[in-house]
Amino acid sequence: MSDKVVVPKFEIPSETMHPAMKAVALIGALLLGTTAILGIAIMHRRSEQEAAVAKRDAIIAARAAEAKAAEDKAKAEAAAKVLAAKEAARKAQEQKEAEKLAKASASKAAADQKLAAADEDKAGSGHHHHHHGKTAAKGKSAAGGAAVASKSGDDKKAGPKSTRDNAAIDKLLASFK
Repeated sequence: MSDKVVVPKFEIPSETMHPAMKAVALIGALLLGTTAILGIAIMHRRSEQEAAVAKRDAIIAARAAEAKAAEDKAKAEAAAKVLAAKEAARKAQEQKEAEKLAKASASKAAADQKLAAADEDKAGSGHHHHHHGKTAAKGKSAAGGAAVASKSGDDKKAGPKSTRDNAAIDKLLASFK
């Protein structure tokens, strides 16, 4: 028994980690940490960009609303001016018609006075005279034309009646001033 027994050498793993494995674990942990930091930074940047886009959209919407309001105001002012111009034109037209009516009334009154004066001359002289002049013909045609038009039944084309109230016309003209 003198032979020596050779016991094979077994390496029993120790409780400490191999240095290479420690380095791999350390590099993995650093990689995981930097990836987390980068992810957080990217998320923060995206949220800032979304906030900036939302702010820009709000500003654009506000300016568009202001422009629309200004456009609507300008349209309303233009419509008011057009309406005022139409009203002024209508009043001017009514005033012109009233003036024409007053002139026609005045010329009618003058023609009636001439006719009345001619009739007084006839009645005053006691003689029957035939007047073929323009003034007598005008007076007779103006007075007779209204009577003929009213007798024919065509009321739309009838001239003004000789019994017109000039005070009412004066009142109408005064209301336009």
